[in-house]
Amino acid sequence: MGDVKMILLGDTNVSRPDPDSAFTPALDLLKDADIRFCNLETIVADAQYLHPYDRSHLPRTEEWMFESYVRAGFDVMNQANNPNTYHGHEPLMRSFEVLDAAGIIHSGAGPNLAAASRPAVIERNGTKIAFVSRTSVGTPGMEATVDTPGVAFYPVQTLYEPPARVHSNPGLPPIVHTVPDRGEHRSALEADIRAAREQADVAIVSWHWGLSPYQIQPNAGAGELPVMEYQQEMGHFAIDSGADMVIGHHSHQPQPIEVYQGKPILYSLANFVHDLGGFRERTLMTMLVRCLIADGKIQRLSYVPGVVRGHGPPDFAKPAQAPEVVKRITEMSSPFGTRFEIGEEEVTVVL
Repeated sequence: MGDVKMILLGDTNVSRPDPDSAFTPALDLLKDADIRFCNLETIVADAQYLHPYDRSHLPRTEEWMFESYVRAGFDVMNQANNPNTYHGHEPLMRSFEVLDAAGIIHSGAGPNLAAASRPAVIERNGTKIAFVSRTSVGTPGMEATVDTPGVAFYPVQTLYEPPARVHSNPGLPPIVHTVPDRGEHRSALEADIRAAREQADVAIVSWHWGLSPYQIQPNAGAGELPVMEYQQEMGHFAIDSGADMVIGHHSHQPQPIEVYQGKPILYSLANFVHDLGGFRERTLMTMLVRCLIADGKIQRLSYVPGVVRGHGPPDFAKPAQAPEVVKRITEMSSPFGTRFEIGEEEVTVVL
């Protein structure tokens, strides 16, 4: 069983006329890995697979554009997210065919619930890594069922509690509580994680969750987003059920890193490259996460900080050259007790 170097990247949607330009600045970093993962936040299907009245402004990658992902060396992709269901069943099914033809392992969506939920396993250097994916963000009807395509959906309820002094201070914002399903969906997730442990040496849970600043306030900047109650509850539950790591996405910017029971929870991997129109005028912090697996265990976790300016490619840098990114991630992770070691080339999470 040899060492495995893995790179984890967040929300990715490349639909530009020159798709290779999205990855060129990061190619040297990407090549220095045995496994490259991203959250594929788009379907991959040509226009012929779309409904005539489809909303063409929503995320979609032409099939010829997707070849840039293959050239960049991606091996594993999460499909449990909201954009994968915007165009209906036929384009989603076509996405599966394109990824399969490219030899890319994908998890979190499928032609039925069993396929969407089951672990996706990749092997490198004699070590097997399994990915179990869920999304709690999306629209009604997006979830896979026993006999219809869709994503592996995990429901969460939102409850609003009036603050104690609302009677003397009218207009005070409510206290927001998020409550994940604690019945059949929790049991199914636990079973899928256990299956992943039986099939692989390392089990990773990938979850599309949390808030995006543009859902709260469409013109908001890159402010800090709270980790919702259900994120921490389910992150801990995944680890307690046997996962070795939990990786999140959807917020389009970094969120805290927590080490729970000696195992990492990255609440958001942030954007990698995203061609959705809303990001054209924004500058967002990001990170490229490195994971070293040795002897069937996660031995080291680190990140390379960076920024994404609009639709430009990510600009990754040494920690000394991106102090604001390092400071932001360190400060937001501090309440979780997370410790970091800042090196010359990367920032290491103390596990």
